[in-house]
Amino acid sequence: MPPSHPRPEDIQVLADALSATGEHTASAGELLLDHLVTVGDHATQQALDGLVDDAVDGLREISAGCRELALSLGPVATRASASDRATDTGARPQVRELR
Repeated sequence: MPPSHPRPEDIQVLADALSATGEHTASAGELLLDHLVTVGDHATQQALDGLVDDAVDGLREISAGCRELALSLGPVATRASASDRATDTGARPQVRELR
């Protein structure tokens, strides 16, 4: 079972990893477009163009999703870090039991 209060540094590491993944997938999509070839046969070219377009669209969606999650985690890490500094007594936070 995951901890009920994640550490702020863990949240920040996750946000950084999501941000990096967003950057990498965006650049991978651009790289894929840069390497698009012309094959000569019309039907084959249409199929290749459709495949590349779908792949680039998928990479852009992954990139946008990762960036959105990273942005939403930023304030969470900041709030968690501030609350930990305010209540830092060296002990773990108190957790209520679920009923």
